[in-house]
Amino acid sequence: MNYTRRLLVGVLSLLAAPAAAQIFTIPPGAYRTGAAYHRKQPQPAGLDATYPDKRGQLVVVVPRGTKTAKLRVAPDSVWGYVSAKGRTFRLFRNEEYRLEYADTLCIYSSSNIMAGSDRDGNNLRTPGANALGPYTAPRYFFSRGLNGLIFPLTTRYLREAYEASNPGFIAAIGRLNIGQSLVDFDRKTGLFRVTTLYRDEAGH
Repeated sequence: MNYTRRLLVGVLSLLAAPAAAQIFTIPPGAYRTGAAYHRKQPQPAGLDATYPDKRGQLVVVVPRGTKTAKLRVAPDSVWGYVSAKGRTFRLFRNEEYRLEYADTLCIYSSSNIMAGSDRDGNNLRTPGANALGPYTAPRYFFSRGLNGLIFPLTTRYLREAYEASNPGFIAAIGRLNIGQSLVDFDRKTGLFRVTTLYRDEAGH
């Protein structure tokens, strides 16, 4: 009888676990600066954050006693935000980029095609170029640190950004085979190929 009771209590505790308060690695909410994101200090903090709403604002869901309220934040006043699912997005020059990896080389992805460019990021000057609409295949970008300018993740832009400070990294990129991509993803390490090359040359 005692064994059966202990077993029942154990099962009930497991079932009740998801109802407990969620623990976030990086708290959801709006982050005013890259430094605030690095320190995990959202302002305002919340239970969730989404962008954009119908007004083009960032919305942060905050607790109000037993209820919740929505606070709207101007997107040009923040560095980015973290959603309830733990996904980080940076808002840069009226565009939204999902942060895939944060380091002195940050990697981003975006599933929206930029106005006036094709699916490879090339500028288009033909009539109707902006009518292509959203494109579901992700495109990748990078920045030098959390506050750096965001550029397309290409060999050309990486060379311009890192050749002087990290020539070994650029040389390693130059040795990639035709069948290898900068964004090949290693599920074991959780890193893109470009990140692995960068960390290897940086001595991580």
